[in-house]
Amino acid sequence: MNGDWIKYKIEMKDGSSLIDRFLTDSSYVNYTFKKLEMCTNGNPTHRVNEICFPFSLNQNFIITSSTSGYEIERVKNDTLILCERINGMENDKLKRFYFVKQQKLFNEIKEEKGESKNQVANEFYTPTLKSSLMLELNKAFKKKHSNFKTKGIIKIDLKNKNISTSINYTNTNDSSKIERIKKVINKSYRLWNLSKFKHLDTLEMPFVLKDEKTKTFRGISMKFFTDSFYQLDHFYGGDTRVIQKAGDYFNKGIRSYQNKDYESSIKNFTKSYELDPKNIDALYNRAAIYYETGKLELACKDWNELSELGQKRGIELLKNNCKKTTYNNGYK
Repeated sequence: MNGDWIKYKIEMKDGSSLIDRFLTDSSYVNYTFKKLEMCTNGNPTHRVNEICFPFSLNQNFIITSSTSGYEIERVKNDTLILCERINGMENDKLKRFYFVKQQKLFNEIKEEKGESKNQVANEFYTPTLKSSLMLELNKAFKKKHSNFKTKGIIKIDLKNKNISTSINYTNTNDSSKIERIKKVINKSYRLWNLSKFKHLDTLEMPFVLKDEKTKTFRGISMKFFTDSFYQLDHFYGGDTRVIQKAGDYFNKGIRSYQNKDYESSIKNFTKSYELDPKNIDALYNRAAIYYETGKLELACKDWNELSELGQKRGIELLKNNCKKTTYNNGYK
């Protein structure tokens, strides 16, 4: 089991589709095992998000704390399947990870790309940074942050040992900001570990970048291998202010339900889900109140939405409580 593993699929333990604030089924996840230490990392170019902790092994169970760990469901050759086990947590809240050996995946991609000397990187076929490029960019901007977005391509020239940056889109009219970004990136050749790419002349890396200045945050965020600002926002968990507000409405919904104020509870859970569609517990709770108060048709609509999101418990509730009629999956 020792070595670097790359996730290629995630689902919930009960087989439901994954709905998570930071992870998607396509998110990059790297687990590294060495001796009795386990490290997790969500950034393919720089281990800025890496978390390491000791573990012990009891048969097929990786013990990471007194209340949690991972069941080893399969480990064979280059394949590893792990499932979370956390005391008191139900199967629809526990994640199952499917992994392949990192080097195996890299070698397969290298073979697929063939003999071309000019290639494009992706999250599984990329050089790594010795230190954070975002940190260098934030240093260059100091406190002079503003709100703008930029897309571009970094071209690493291994033959001549330099970097050039092209910008495909930006929403700022201040060319000095773009030139500052290009200057920092173009000086970053020394930061890259390129040992696995000596067979190439050039390697291109697409990226998106956003500079923000708000009451609570200022700084530059960056994501490689995409031209989507949505993916950039999702990678950092979304707008924390909106998520916090959604959490406030969710808690109000709980309190209203405890006080038997079902109408207010429904309104609060509705608002919470509208603000944060990742929090499907708000939808489950609203459906439960509809059902409890005799509004079966509305409960069925919510369970139908949950079933369309691939949630096994939603599918069962829909099947057991709602009549077959006109919904996409045959129920109403």
